[in-house]
Amino acid sequence: MIFKAIKQQQQMVIKLSVSNMPVSEKFYTEKLGFKVQSDYTINNGGTFEKDSYVQLLHDAMDTIAIGLFKDIDKPLEPEETGTAPTFMVSDIIKTREHLIAEGIEVSEIVENTSDKGYIDHFAFFSDPDNNTLAIRQNMN
Repeated sequence: MIFKAIKQQQQMVIKLSVSNMPVSEKFYTEKLGFKVQSDYTINNGGTFEKDSYVQLLHDAMDTIAIGLFKDIDKPLEPEETGTAPTFMVSDIIKTREHLIAEGIEVSEIVENTSDKGYIDHFAFFSDPDNNTLAIRQNMN
C-alpha cells in the first residue's frame, strides 16, 4: 500500500513549473528565504535549459522541499494554476506585510470556516511564473 511507504519517507517535494530558472531561484531564495539543495540541481550544461531542476529547502520546513522544474517557455496564465502550496504561519498579518515589503503582490486576507467551526485565514500570492502560493493561519 502506498500510504505505508509514504510514512517511511523523510521528505516531500512539491514540483513547480518555471520558465526562467535564475529568476525563479532568486525569488524563492531572496524573497522567501529558501536555500538551494545543490545535490539535486540539474542545470544541463550551466544554461538551465528545458528539463533543468533546482530543489529548495527552507529551515522552517525541512520535510517539505520545492522543486523548480523548467518545463514551460513562458509564465503560466494565472487561471491555469490550480495547485497552491500553502505555508502555515503563526501571524498572517506580519507575514503578509513582510511579503509586500519584499515587493510581492499579496491578496487581501480571506476567512474560511470549516463545517466544525474552525476558522482559517488565507492570503495568496504568485511566483514569477504565476504559480499560486498561499499563507495560512489557523485561528482556533
